[in-house]
Amino acid sequence: MTKKEFIVLFCSALLIAGLYHEVMFWLFRAWLNNPYYSHGLLLLPVGGVLVYLKRGEIYCAESNEWHILPLGVGLLFYLLGIILHQHVLLAFSLLPVLAGIALIFLGKGAKPLLFPICLIATAIPIPFLEWLTVTLQNISGTSVSGIFGLIGMPVSVAGNSIILAGNAYWIAPACSGVNRVMPLFSLTAILAYLYRGSAAARIFLFALVIPIALASNIFRLFITLLIGDWYGIEAAVGFFHNCSSIIFFFFALMLIFAFARIFKLSMKSQL
Repeated sequence: MTKKEFIVLFCSALLIAGLYHEVMFWLFRAWLNNPYYSHGLLLLPVGGVLVYLKRGEIYCAESNEWHILPLGVGLLFYLLGIILHQHVLLAFSLLPVLAGIALIFLGKGAKPLLFPICLIATAIPIPFLEWLTVTLQNISGTSVSGIFGLIGMPVSVAGNSIILAGNAYWIAPACSGVNRVMPLFSLTAILAYLYRGSAAARIFLFALVIPIALASNIFRLFITLLIGDWYGIEAAVGFFHNCSSIIFFFFALMLIFAFARIFKLSMKSQL
């Protein structure tokens, strides 16, 4: 990199820091305070590791006129975010801006940087999360009651509550499974990036995140209520409830690995 290119890159970094410092503070506050997006704090070092693993593939190549397109799209979204006062748009605009700058300076040699940049999208708070939470609450409650009905145990559903053996279990927003969806998106995206196989199989694996998270959450709720019926409601909402979220997150992750094997995806031998 020449001295002139280094100066231009340094000035670009200062400009981005000036434009996006409020957005970055907003993101870090969300990662620190919103349990649905706390995995965002881990994505920065993970992205650094992915770049390090691909460091041998990063090189300077001649840029072309198309490489400025992501930067233009990012700046357009930035203007829309300013006009509409939407932090979400501003946060998403940062990704094509960074990708565009990388492509302008490195050309095709910037390819290993693009995925770690795009990975941040899985940790940007989205506005329709509340709607998704309510939807998953309803689906989870209906599905669990249906399972109990199939095995001959009388159960009823009242709103977000399931009544089993005279005990009412409320499916709280945190029990909807949403808190596992976004981290699973991040992990599945990383696995799809590291796996070797067809692009269609990797995309389909990524598309399975919500069904798998929902299925694992329904299973978790079923086991929780079953323990409540066998050992009392205190046992169900006590220690098991507190640790079951982590257990069934790993259960969902195991399903992701299982489907990866079904799709004949394998880890790349050389990174």
